[in-house]
Amino acid sequence: MTGLNVGLVGAGMVAEFHIEGWRRCPSAHIVGIADPDLSQAAARADQAGVKAFPSLSDMRKACSLDAVDIVAPPIAHAALIGEAVATGLHVLCQKPLAPSFDAARAIVSDLPGSPRVMIHENWRWRAPYRALKAGLRSGAIAMPDRFAFSVESCGLIARDDGTYPALERQAFFASLDRFLVIELLVHHLDVLSFLLGPIAVNGARLCRRCPAVRAEDGAMIHLSAGGVPGVLTGDFCKPGAPERPTDHLVFEGDDRVEVQGWSAKRNRQLLASVDPVEGYLDSYARAIAHFVEALAEDKPFETPASTGVDLLELVETVYAKAGPIDERAHA
Repeated sequence: MTGLNVGLVGAGMVAEFHIEGWRRCPSAHIVGIADPDLSQAAARADQAGVKAFPSLSDMRKACSLDAVDIVAPPIAHAALIGEAVATGLHVLCQKPLAPSFDAARAIVSDLPGSPRVMIHENWRWRAPYRALKAGLRSGAIAMPDRFAFSVESCGLIARDDGTYPALERQAFFASLDRFLVIELLVHHLDVLSFLLGPIAVNGARLCRRCPAVRAEDGAMIHLSAGGVPGVLTGDFCKPGAPERPTDHLVFEGDDRVEVQGWSAKRNRQLLASVDPVEGYLDSYARAIAHFVEALAEDKPFETPASTGVDLLELVETVYAKAGPIDERAHA
């Protein structure tokens, strides 16, 4: 398959990174952008040099499409995926696959064998994690005895003017009934599964300190990945942390591996380091390139639709293990 024609469905904040990712893929190109907010779609369409449409249906009628890249809110995913596959279009769908595990399972149960659906879990395509996986796969890096994975941000600490950095960037966070685990830590669960193996959640605790959000802004999850014990923590109310969330992963054992932001080291020797802005764009481009290559060569996706179901099952387990949100304590 060459010259893949792709329609982008959704024109929100992350759409610009998808547009750039497709721009970097020489064997595919965006031919249209659809969003119910036509003014927003038009702005993204100008960025991509294509036409804007109010719906996938309208875009399908006007454009010759081979695939769609869904960047719409999760609540719309089921209908959009259903429409796309019913009309023979392959699908790349932004995570999470659905708002809940049951909804995701229902989507996958109705999927035909072809066309194909891939979940856009771009975190695992970040250069430091790819370098770490390559070392683990080759045996150059020993499997750890334990790990600690944290992601921190001050994004839900109010500035002096009362605004919140995280809500300024993605305002919908404020109204979510579930926030940190399903919107952010789902990426880190996928990274741990990618690096080490299947995950078992042993316990969890959630807290909320920011009055501007309804759901959890802190989480501590005790788990194992590939049999390796560890803890995954997230905190959006961390004083002194960057406004945008920053990862910190540590493997302890025969080798000490540390991923800090966009740099990875093994026993203090550099494994990989990339510019944060370029690295972020590149992670989208790598995920998109994998989607196109897998279709062209009829190879399996790293993250097929079933991955989205598995991840949401883990998310549901975290929320069930955590129980009610602690409104006072810090994670």
